[in-house]
Amino acid sequence: MSDNVQKNARSMKVMSAFYLLLVGASLVLIHSSYYEPAVSYVLFYLAASVAVTAFVAMILLPEEQFSNGFSGAMCILLAASVAMMTFFSGGLSSELYLLFLPLLMAAALHGSRQVGIVALVSVLFCYSMAILPGLLNAGVDTAGTAPLVFYRLGVLLLVGVFVLFSSGAAGGSSKARDDDDAAEDRRGGDDDDGATLARMVEDELKQRRGVQVAVVIVDPGRDVGDVDTLLERVRARISTPVLLSEGAVFGFVLSGANDREVESAARRALAAASSLGASETRAGAAIYPRDARNANDLLTAAGQALEAAFEVESKSAIVISGGDTPREKRYRAAR
Repeated sequence: MSDNVQKNARSMKVMSAFYLLLVGASLVLIHSSYYEPAVSYVLFYLAASVAVTAFVAMILLPEEQFSNGFSGAMCILLAASVAMMTFFSGGLSSELYLLFLPLLMAAALHGSRQVGIVALVSVLFCYSMAILPGLLNAGVDTAGTAPLVFYRLGVLLLVGVFVLFSSGAAGGSSKARDDDDAAEDRRGGDDDDGATLARMVEDELKQRRGVQVAVVIVDPGRDVGDVDTLLERVRARISTPVLLSEGAVFGFVLSGANDREVESAARRALAAASSLGASETRAGAAIYPRDARNANDLLTAAGQALEAAFEVESKSAIVISGGDTPREKRYRAAR
C-alpha cells in the first residue's frame, strides 16, 4: 500500500470523526430556542442519518480502500448529505452551510489537488441546489437575500481556492522531496564502504532464515552513458541497486536464488549497462551460506569474485564465488 493511500485514509477518517461531532452539535442547535429558521425534522433526520452512515463507514473501512477516486466520490456524497441537511434546516436561512467548510479542507489534509477540486465543485453545486428553491420562491425577497447568498458562496469559493493552492504547493514540495529521496535511494547514498549494502544483506538474512541470499557486484566500466538510468533499469528489472564508492560500481541483493538465477540476474545487469554504451563490463557474486556466514564476509567474497572477473580475457565476464572453505574458493567465469 502506497504512502499516498495511507495519507488519504488518515485524512478522511479524521474528517469523518470530526463531522460526527458537527452533526451532533447541529442536532442540538436546531432544537434550541435560538434557532429561528423552520426545520423539517423528519427529513432532516433522514439526511443526517445518511451522513452519519457515510462517516462511520469511512472510519471502519480499511486504508487500502482510500484511493483518490474513492476519496473524491465520498466528498461528493458528503457534500450532497450536508446540502440536504442545510435545505431541511431552513434552506436559504440555514446556518448549517458552515458544515461545508471542513469538507474543503480535505485537499489540505492529504495534499491531493484532484480531490480538492472535486470537493470544491461539489460544495458549490450542492449548496446552490440547497438554496435555489428559496430563491425561486415568490414569497422571498430575493433582492434582500442576494447579498447574503453571494457572500456565502464567495466565502466557500475563496476558502476552496486557498486550500487548493496551499495543497498544491505542499504537494509540489513533497513530490520534490520524494523525487530526491528516490534518486538518493537509487544511488544508495554513494555507499563508500558497502555499509548500506551490508545492512540490506543483514536484513535479508534475518527475514529469510534458511534461504540462500546472494550479493552481486557489477562494474559497468567507464563508458556507461547514464548511471542513474542504469540504476533505474536494474531496480525495475532485477533488484534495488546500491551505488558503491568508485565510478559506477554498484551491488544488489537476491534472495532465494541459485547459481543459475544469480548468473541470469548478473547477465541482465551487464546487458542493461551495455545498452547504455558500457564496455568491459564485469560482475562478481557470492551466495550465503555457501561462500560466507555473515553479511560482511559475503560482500568480501563478492568483491573477490569481481576482481577475478577482471582476470578473464573477455569484454564481459561474470564470476560466481564457490568452494568448500573460505580459503579455497574456486571461481567460474560465465562469458
